Formats: sequence, structure tokens, C-alpha cells
Amino acid sequence: MRKLLFLFLFTFSTLVFAKTKLISQQDLLVNQMSATPHQIIDVRSPEEFAAGHVKGAINIPFDQIEQNQNLLNTLKPSTLVVYCRSGRRAGIFEKTLTEKGFNLLHLSGDMNAWQAAKLPTVK
Repeated sequence: MRKLLFLFLFTFSTLVFAKTKLISQQDLLVNQMSATPHQIIDVRSPEEFAAGHVKGAINIPFDQIEQNQNLLNTLKPSTLVVYCRSGRRAGIFEKTLTEKGFNLLHLSGDMNAWQAAKLPTVK
């Protein structure tokens, strides 16, 4: 019951903060096996990313959008799946990129839910 409440609160906070459409963990896993997978963006700190992240994710910290603008511009034609630990930083990142015309999805529950579901991570 606690886990369910925990997941609900983080998902709800994500919905309130950002209006980006959600992608479920299961849908992301299926998408990653497709011929044209979405690009996953982990907006946590480099230290958090190094400790474990979703396979295929690249790290662009939420507060380093401008420093990574050239990389982001190369990704603009793609659908980007964004996540952080709990949703706050991803919401900030999503707001900025939505204003720049990017096509975004938000990983439902972020890394907290991914780990709670015991889904695979890489270091």
C-alpha cells in the first residue's frame, strides 16, 4: 500500500508540474526494442546517472540545457523520453524544451518508480 501511495504521489506531482504526456515503464521497454526507439534523457546529476540509469539513456542535467544545445538540436527530430529521480527536475527540463518545439514524453514515476519495479539499470 505504501508503494502504491508513493507511486501515485510522484506520478501526480509530475502531472501537476508538467503537461508532458506520460509513457509507462512497460511501453518504454517495448519501444526500446523497436526499430525506431525513442531517445531517453536522464536529467539527473552526472553522479546520479553514474550510479545507475535506464539502458540507452544519455545524461543532460536539467540545469545544463544551454551547454548541451548543439546535442539537443541533433535530437530534435526524435521523440525524447525524459526522467529524473522524482519528476521535479524533469518538469523544469520539459517546460524549457516544450517551449523550443521538442516532442517529449515523461517516464511515468521517474527513476523512483523504475527502481521500485525492479526494472534493469546500467552503470
